[in-house]
Amino acid sequence: MHRCSKDLPFLLILLFAALTVKGQIASSPFSEFGIGDLLSGGVAQNQAMGGIGISNPSGSYINNLNPALLVFNHFTLFQGGTQWENKKLSVGNSSQSFKNGNLNYLVLALPVKANRWTTSVGLTPYSNVNYNFSNQDYLEGSYQQITYNLSGKGGLSQFYWSNGVTINKYLSVGAKASYLFGTIVSQNSSYLPGAYANTSLYTRDAIHGVGLTGGISFHKDSIFRKNYRLNIGAVYSLNSNLNFQHIDRYQTTVSTGAMIDSLTYNKLGGTIRIPENMGVGISFGKIDRWTVGYDFVYLDYRSFDYRTTDHNTQYIGTPTVGYRSGLGVEFVPNPEDFTNYFSRVSYRLGASYEKSPMLVNKNPLIDAGVTFGFSLPVNRFSTVDLAFKVGRRGTVSENAAQENYFRMIFGITFFDQWFIKRKFD
Repeated sequence: MHRCSKDLPFLLILLFAALTVKGQIASSPFSEFGIGDLLSGGVAQNQAMGGIGISNPSGSYINNLNPALLVFNHFTLFQGGTQWENKKLSVGNSSQSFKNGNLNYLVLALPVKANRWTTSVGLTPYSNVNYNFSNQDYLEGSYQQITYNLSGKGGLSQFYWSNGVTINKYLSVGAKASYLFGTIVSQNSSYLPGAYANTSLYTRDAIHGVGLTGGISFHKDSIFRKNYRLNIGAVYSLNSNLNFQHIDRYQTTVSTGAMIDSLTYNKLGGTIRIPENMGVGISFGKIDRWTVGYDFVYLDYRSFDYRTTDHNTQYIGTPTVGYRSGLGVEFVPNPEDFTNYFSRVSYRLGASYEKSPMLVNKNPLIDAGVTFGFSLPVNRFSTVDLAFKVGRRGTVSENAAQENYFRMIFGITFFDQWFIKRKFD
């Protein structure tokens, strides 16, 4: 094995230890809706290309967006990545800035049978909840003001196992099984000057369940001329019914520093229905030199449901039809030129446009941005990966808030050869 195999156990321990860090991506009022902000996934290489990855295969990084493309990973690969975000939130005439970071992905892929079957396991965030805001209103029939404060944190993660299998030289299929888990904490408080100082409802929900995704990939080499490849891919995720339970749920009322009432609610359970979704992609390029591709993911959340056993709806917002689209390009000047370092750097550029499947303030929530990044070789195979995104989500006029953000993903990719029987002359 290469030297990176000696460092891999230490790096695995280091990156898994990062899971204990409580940091989340920067605060967003839009994460109040549904089960929070839905994350598109993908490693740094995908995210630098506008988030695409349903059709474009690569042997230099793990594709966790379409399991059918795992068959292009002929070596053992390990990838880890973290994310940092700087966000400016504008509400009315006021604005506020947030900075934060979190672990973005941990992925391992290895070939079970060379050129025929590759398996992969990974841990990635699925959704994020992180908001804290307040507003004032008047009591009905009174000129007395009351202040409301809403806050939440948490989200869901997914641990998955996926497999890709070659059917013939043109076709491959794959399947991905995910275990979704996490907690969402919310606290709604009201402050009324006078007799009652503060009333607060605290809820902590534990959520878990299984998701299944299938993928297919068609690839045809020597299109138009030698070494050119056309790729078409599709993925389909079945609907998931997640279980949840109120681990903690209670209400307290205090006045002038003394508690005058405390009520603990029954620890009700319930289900969260995550609707099925599907995505398609197409890409074209010269093998090992350049690729251009486009992805479109359809999100129909009209059947989204988040209810307790007593049929009370827990989410805020109106589920609707959304989608996610991306366009990206990747270019390597000359991967075999070891006399010029920058000729072996992979350069990426892209753009994304997303319509959230949740209406916010009765209007669609639009997220648009541009992406770019590159992979820096650190030896013959392994790389340091960087991806950047500059974008805007929502508008003050339609969604009551607007986010302008800058996001950076820092990742590492390690190649190695495991389970290879040594031969001697």
